[in-house]
Amino acid sequence: MAPPFLDTQTKAAIVCFKCGLACFLVVFLAAGITMLVVAAVANKYMGQFEELNHDLISGRNLCIVIGLFVTLTGILGIAGVVRENCCLLLSFAGILGCLFVLSVAAGVSLAVLTSIGTLREKLTDFLGEMILKVEKTAVRSKVMDEVQMQIKCCGDVSYRDWFDVPFDGTNVTHSGDVPGSCCVGAKENFDINKPDDSCGKRAKSQNSTIYTTGCTKRVADILNGHLLQIIGAGAVVIFLEAVGFTLSCCLLRHIRRRDSADEEDRVKLHLIKKREKKEAKLRKRGQESSDDLLSEDN
Repeated sequence: MAPPFLDTQTKAAIVCFKCGLACFLVVFLAAGITMLVVAAVANKYMGQFEELNHDLISGRNLCIVIGLFVTLTGILGIAGVVRENCCLLLSFAGILGCLFVLSVAAGVSLAVLTSIGTLREKLTDFLGEMILKVEKTAVRSKVMDEVQMQIKCCGDVSYRDWFDVPFDGTNVTHSGDVPGSCCVGAKENFDINKPDDSCGKRAKSQNSTIYTTGCTKRVADILNGHLLQIIGAGAVVIFLEAVGFTLSCCLLRHIRRRDSADEEDRVKLHLIKKREKKEAKLRKRGQESSDDLLSEDN
């Protein structure tokens, strides 16, 4: 049988690792539920970005899939902890290990994209296509209005990108004019559903009333300004995944150790009982033989 002190240490370790993993799972589940809430909020405001409907649906669906995946994985981990089931814990640890690898790969990819300027090029191409689409179709872009209004920018590279573009939804070009969403204070005053472009008139000669910085540069500046926060958040996620994986493996190891010791005890107890039965039979046979000899003597 296993030494008593070893059995006590194993049980204490299991309790400690279960508590630690339970705390981790609370955070993990909260992250999954947050993803689902973000997807719900994104769905609520999708109508403002009809021109990017396909891309937004893809992003929203991805958010939902990730949220459900994280939530279900958290439930799997909780079931494994509560039931102390090795198969469930092993599955949970395996999923966390895969998430850890994917998170590291995503972090490296983001760092590479940022360092070589690929992200900025993609932004330039995307916004340029939006303006070109407006120029060709003469259909107002709510996407560009929303972007310009929210991050305080104008055009793709600069505000001059709107010159001679029929941005107001008519076939009439406006030389030297920009949309009202480019005006200073547009975030508070501009109505995306009832656009008023009067403040963007003659922006070519009076550009003090509009935002002159291009949206590509503005987005890049925002990303660079929050780069440390992004790196910090990524590092926290990777660290939590590593902690969860380690706790799962440690708990799994000690549960297997305890089960192995219990199985060893059961086998030993079975052998002891079997040996005792055999000895009892031998004693019984010996007693019967003695009685037979006594009967013959008499």
